Amino acid sequence: MITKENNLYEKYKGYSAEDLLLDEYFISSVIEPTKESTAFWKKIVHDGIVHSDNYHLACYLVDSMQVDSCCISTEEIDELWGDIKEKNACYAAMKRKKIMRHILLWSLSGVASLFLFLYYGYSEKPMETAGLLIEDVKAPEVPVTDIHLVFSDDETMALDGQDAEIVYDKEGVAINNKNTKLKKKQVNKDESVMYNQLIVPKGKRSTLVFEDGSKMWINAGTRVVYPVVFAEDKREIYIDGEAYFDISREERRPFIVKTETFTIDVLGTSFNIMAYEKDFVQHVVLVSGTVKVHSKDQDDAILSPDDMYLSDNGSAQIKKVDVSDYISWTSGMYQYKSDRLDVIMKRLSRYYGKEIICEPDVAHLRFSGKLDLKDDLNAVLRGISRTSPVYYQLKNDSYMITNK
Repeated sequence: MITKENNLYEKYKGYSAEDLLLDEYFISSVIEPTKESTAFWKKIVHDGIVHSDNYHLACYLVDSMQVDSCCISTEEIDELWGDIKEKNACYAAMKRKKIMRHILLWSLSGVASLFLFLYYGYSEKPMETAGLLIEDVKAPEVPVTDIHLVFSDDETMALDGQDAEIVYDKEGVAINNKNTKLKKKQVNKDESVMYNQLIVPKGKRSTLVFEDGSKMWINAGTRVVYPVVFAEDKREIYIDGEAYFDISREERRPFIVKTETFTIDVLGTSFNIMAYEKDFVQHVVLVSGTVKVHSKDQDDAILSPDDMYLSDNGSAQIKKVDVSDYISWTSGMYQYKSDRLDVIMKRLSRYYGKEIICEPDVAHLRFSGKLDLKDDLNAVLRGISRTSPVYYQLKNDSYMITNK
């Protein structure tokens, strides 16, 4: 049971009610609970892996539906969907496929109740908008190998090359300094809750300039979600990955960066975020200005220049650092001081888009130095092997780092 819990804890971290309703183990636990499953979900909620509101809402929805032997017809589903789509187009577009697949799988005769609850929500606090929250926007299901722009209408544009520059202004969007621009679409106030995505896969990089002049340098393996137009009272984005920010100051409209672990409030400032959703260790490094970091598990923290906010598997600390070590990647250099070899190789793997595997007997070794990321990966690894007791070799398109 302990092994099962450990494996499932990471899977269910941050699950919403909708996510639970699409999970077979959760539904079977509610419909046919066992002593083991009841204890498991009690601990999941107690430890905050799944918020209690989301858990109880999902339980209520499953309990309120009677499983019937006859399936609701496709025509009836389409009719129900059409009624709700008119009122909640933004939210529905992102959820329809998953919800309908779940409905057909479980043959729930109470499907109308599910749609209504997903539309009106379940919270004592009023919803900010009728649209989807930015942190709930899902990544494309199919992994990409090129840089991709995914627009709010699901139109997708692939961008060639290792690097891409995307610049928004009052006229539209310019890609890679081309004179021809994507014309700016007509938008209304509701489109501040409709989102674009920029997907930067491993081995690629990008810069993104918003209409307000704020700029992001986006590292490999990163996804950025941002509204079609910023709202009147805030400029909010979501990031899964690493980016360096230079934010234009607007006193009445703060810039908010959300990650899976924390939220950063800024006005005019420069800082680096490394917050890959799959990594236990995440951080914010402040270069200039002031930022406030909110975390659901920790007290709010206000950072000054040269401060690092370090989140490590649920615990947090603030310490002074040399910021150049954390932003040098934006200029094609990688500086590291007493870093573990497996951490160094993980960053190189993302940057170059190649799998690098450290054997256990060398993973713990610590190194200090500087690497020129403009060199190819073989040259970088060759330089490391010449100055350290490790050896690298290429096997089946993966690099193995071993002890000499």
